[in-house]
Amino acid sequence: MSQTDLETQLEEELPWHSMPVAAVLDALGVTAAGLGLEERTARLARFGPNVPQGRKREPWWEEVLESLVEPMQLLLIGVAVLSGIFGSLADALAIGALVLVVVALESISEIRASHAVDALREMSAPTARVLGPEGIHTCPAAEVVPGDVILVEAGDIVPADARLLDGVNGVRPDESGLTGESQAVGKSSAPVELDAPLADRHSMIYAGSSVVAGDAMAVVVATGQASELGRMGKLVAETKEPPTPLQKGLAQLARMVLVFAIAASILVPVIGVLAGQPWRDMLLTGLTVAFATVPEELPILIAVLLAVGGSQLARRGALLRKLRAGETLGLVTTVVTDKTGTLTENRLQFEGVVGDRDEVLRVALHTQPVEASDREPMEVQLRDRAAASGIAHDGREAFAFPFDSSRKLVSRGWVTTQGRGWVAVSGAPEAVIAASIMSEQDRASALAETAKLADDGLRVIAFARRPLEDVSEYAPEVVESGLEYVGLASFRDTLRDGVPESVAALTAAGVDTLVVTGDHPSTARAIAKQAGLRGRVVTGAEFDAIPDDLARHALQPGTVIARATPATKHRIVRLLQENHQIVAVTGDGPNDAPALAAADVGIAMGRRGSDLARETADVVLTDDAYPTVVAAIAKGRNISAQLRRAVAFYLGAKLALVLILVTALALGLPSPFGPAQIVLLEIFMDIGASLAFVSEPSAPQAMLRPPRSPRARFMDRPMVSSLLSVAVTLCIAVLPTYLILDEYGVDVARAGAVVAWLTGHALIAWTLRSRPFLPWKQNPAFPIWAATAILVGLLLALTPVGQIVHLAPLPEWALMVVLTCTVLACASAVGLRVLLRGDRL
Repeated sequence: MSQTDLETQLEEELPWHSMPVAAVLDALGVTAAGLGLEERTARLARFGPNVPQGRKREPWWEEVLESLVEPMQLLLIGVAVLSGIFGSLADALAIGALVLVVVALESISEIRASHAVDALREMSAPTARVLGPEGIHTCPAAEVVPGDVILVEAGDIVPADARLLDGVNGVRPDESGLTGESQAVGKSSAPVELDAPLADRHSMIYAGSSVVAGDAMAVVVATGQASELGRMGKLVAETKEPPTPLQKGLAQLARMVLVFAIAASILVPVIGVLAGQPWRDMLLTGLTVAFATVPEELPILIAVLLAVGGSQLARRGALLRKLRAGETLGLVTTVVTDKTGTLTENRLQFEGVVGDRDEVLRVALHTQPVEASDREPMEVQLRDRAAASGIAHDGREAFAFPFDSSRKLVSRGWVTTQGRGWVAVSGAPEAVIAASIMSEQDRASALAETAKLADDGLRVIAFARRPLEDVSEYAPEVVESGLEYVGLASFRDTLRDGVPESVAALTAAGVDTLVVTGDHPSTARAIAKQAGLRGRVVTGAEFDAIPDDLARHALQPGTVIARATPATKHRIVRLLQENHQIVAVTGDGPNDAPALAAADVGIAMGRRGSDLARETADVVLTDDAYPTVVAAIAKGRNISAQLRRAVAFYLGAKLALVLILVTALALGLPSPFGPAQIVLLEIFMDIGASLAFVSEPSAPQAMLRPPRSPRARFMDRPMVSSLLSVAVTLCIAVLPTYLILDEYGVDVARAGAVVAWLTGHALIAWTLRSRPFLPWKQNPAFPIWAATAILVGLLLALTPVGQIVHLAPLPEWALMVVLTCTVLACASAVGLRVLLRGDRL
């Protein structure tokens, strides 16, 4: 076969699993003896190395560029340039430095965030044993090519997707990372149905899966990007990370600020000229006011809030790999969770026996060799329980017929110390029961018992035995018939601690939960039921057949989708997002990675999760505890709420400063604040908006109400009303004070304005708290900051220290003016917030 013909065959993606062995070998242009060295070299050159290529890693400078082109950063860069041209070079450099700090924080996080391709390579087998005319040789897995005949045995990692050849010797790979199937899968060389899902293709073995028992020969049919593992990597690489709600909100805010700055730069000169001021001075003043409206400290303020929130999340067991995911966590409306290894331990635990316990354990022990491996957890547990019951191997092993997916049985012959021959058989209950001699009533009863256990989510193995006169001349079809049925052993993949309580907590918080797994429908249904989810169970094939417009309505709370492929999981996330949901995906295997990448928040298990899942996720649970998901969402809600309060507080103060300056200008008065005083006020604005709010605890019953609507704008009504309440408070506190004290000199008036600002600033921040009467120990930074702001104002106004920033001492009666204006301002602001529903921030 020519290389071109072979490439055409591979591009057609033939159904290797449903083709006879001879047809597979013919299509690949190879015999069961393998490829010669020359042909292997040619194919390696033609098809490339057996390495998932994925998306090329972006260089660091591209990561930096992506952060620089965000709307808020572009706005600040523009302000820095204009400030350098028309204003102060020092201001331009200061704004530029702020931009660089924010970009550095974000870029470092992004550079460390996604190494999915490296994770894929780590999952690949380091070496492979390949059969050829020259014999068996070991080569790097990267050199395996389509058509290679490979040998695998217990302990190996499968190097590529391959079709099993005749002579399968009980090979059982663990494919849970690809399919979600929690049990090692029996294989055979017999073709399977054309439309069999990935988990049921028992004639195939797949790259990245580990062999836990047996050995086999197989011919490679797909390598690198063409393998199932490679396809997952490609899907991850091609998935564009959705913009976070915070990114959308900041882009919206940047547009609003730009419009406001342009309006201010036009309005201020017009007002000044109409008031008789020189137009040239007013033009420069207009530019100054426009620059003052730009919240240059806001990006670094948000970065600090998210960084501190991320540190708090890490202490709770949730490692935040992407800073902005902290805020997105608080907006999650739907959690799409994997089952195996996420809701459950992915460790099958012995549940119990149906039948004579000692006899079941005796037969179970004798289906295993004397020197058995510890790779099969069910076999290990049966062996341990047999030992605890004083049951040991009796006699010598005579023969063994390993498990394969066509027979669904394993049998082992023995000669006892008394010289009697017998065979122990175990396997799928339906196969063991069918091969046993039983009355129809007993057969129906055994099948009903099996079905009951399976419906409860248990893995069930049946056992049988029969005597043999001659243990040397029997074939499987002989020794595995006419059996004496012994009983069943059941195993459960147990729920992780706290899962039902966590699901209930999410439901109470208005967050829907869906289960999407590659496991069997009956197992998925049982686990979901134990977790408190009783929605409809749909298979992945059934869901894939539904058009998008109908599929969106099928994704109701509590829905369970079983036998789902990675592409199905990816589609579910997309459909939920199109339905205006903020989606969190939890998972641990490489089959979860595409959905983790597509989600608004990807949450991976840290201890038992695959490298690919961890590298793709936004959040990694360091304790693998499902309740940590709830704790992370709760903390995310607090991060989101405090961030909104901090932004409203900061922008409100910024707006008040501009309005106060413009009002004084319109009245023909000197500015209420000089340059030194503005620097002082902005220091308290920045500290107040960051330190004061960042450590605030959650509002009462924050997890007993729905999340903020995904359709709500960042600058929504509560946000705008809170912002306006801050601005109105400061304007009412400062302007009357300044106007009343103006006749006593500008330095006295400015001293009164500074005290009014700092006092009003602290009091209005207090009204924005989610819990205004919180004990001070729960967030000492807030009362310390508020007290410091007021004390600094009094110190500047009543002592000679104020002369440092050009303030004259205030007479005692003036303090009463300041206090009266400030109290009235705060009272009016609280009323305004309630009237405009800003109290719902």
